[in-house]
Amino acid sequence: MSFLGDIRRQQLDIQRVASKSPQYPSMGQGMVLMKVISSTLITGSDKRYLYTLREAVVSASPTYAPTQSVNLPQYFGLSVSELSNAGPTYAYGITAGNVPGGFNAVAIPNNSYCAAFPHYTTEGDVVFLIVNTQAIDGACIP
Repeated sequence: MSFLGDIRRQQLDIQRVASKSPQYPSMGQGMVLMKVISSTLITGSDKRYLYTLREAVVSASPTYAPTQSVNLPQYFGLSVSELSNAGPTYAYGITAGNVPGGFNAVAIPNNSYCAAFPHYTTEGDVVFLIVNTQAIDGACIP
């Protein structure tokens, strides 16, 4: 009886997975408007950050104001341009040594809105890839 119970449980698990959508977005759904909640420098990386994101929406006319969606899960995200931050370059070929003194590659600021699309890591986790250009900020040294 235990063997038949195990088979029945497996069938129910398969049925549940096939019929209930997880809270994760489906791959290929396209771009999603997101709001950056926070960022953490990835250990051992050169100006690459792990972002915490929440889905955002835009209100109707006349303001079209962006706002964070309510009751939605948080996701992790990576900047596509920051994926190229390694060794002597930032983003798309900016030579780190040519960045003027007082300036540096920086994270996407908290509370910024961005466009991102879902992607799977090699372990099967969902991570959003943020489409942006690497920001470089600072102050001129007199």
